[in-house]
Amino acid sequence: MTATAGIIIKIHECLVMGACTYPLGRTGDSTTAEAKACLQAVIFGEEMGF
Repeated sequence: MTATAGIIIKIHECLVMGACTYPLGRTGDSTTAEAKACLQAVIFGEEMGF
C-alpha cells in the first residue's frame, strides 16, 4: 500500500497558514501510515515556526 499525507494549518479565523503534501511511500499497514503522517505534521509545524 502506498500512502500520502496532506497537512493544512488554519488559524481560528479559518485562514490557511500553510498546506503541504508528503508522499509516505510504501507502508505495511494503516498504523504505520498514521504514525508517519503524524511525524510529518510535527516536522512541517516546526519548519513553519509554530
